[in-house]
Amino acid sequence: MELKLQKLSIMLIDSSMTDQQFTEEILFFKQFPVRSIFVLPYNVLRAKQLLTGTTIRVSSFVDFPLGNGMLAKKAFETGQMYREGASDVFVTMAPEQLRTEGNQKYQVLEQLSFGRNALGFFLDSSKMTDRQKNKLASDLAGLNIPSLALGLNLTMEQAIYDMSIFRIGHLKNVAFQVNVQAPTLLEIELLFQAGVSQIGISNGREVLPLISKWN
Repeated sequence: MELKLQKLSIMLIDSSMTDQQFTEEILFFKQFPVRSIFVLPYNVLRAKQLLTGTTIRVSSFVDFPLGNGMLAKKAFETGQMYREGASDVFVTMAPEQLRTEGNQKYQVLEQLSFGRNALGFFLDSSKMTDRQKNKLASDLAGLNIPSLALGLNLTMEQAIYDMSIFRIGHLKNVAFQVNVQAPTLLEIELLFQAGVSQIGISNGREVLPLISKWN
């Protein structure tokens, strides 16, 4: 079993983290060639500076964590993140907002990604009912989005279950990232087998050294 670090993202979105702790975490993770490090919006610029000289991308979420903001708010934050150096930006969408305004919002916001085709939607599936998930999977089929991020700190069971709902029909062409809490190496491999393109992990300090040894 060979796991590629380039398919993993590190989640550093703890709002209680001090600047010193944040800096120490970034400096630790920059020694591993992961795909990206997800940070809160106000940490994008700082993370970009700390990761200078590496290939690691800086990623973040727009209108986080609820996704209820108006289009103007989402547009302002999207443009600001790209200007500050974010490579992958996921727009947080409330379920009801995605159903009624998903197409309009994506068409407007995608223009702010400067042609990088890197803008996606983020759905906190951990706070949704099964009925909401199934309805959203159907609604998303009408959107031409390249990537979709699901959940925060999901358990393995939740992640696999969510993929079984969302990776259907048209959405099979979408690049999925699931964000999980503390996966084992075997569980990471199982997620890739389930169709996940990228995995966001919260326990990077435990997982990355193990993967590096294994590879």
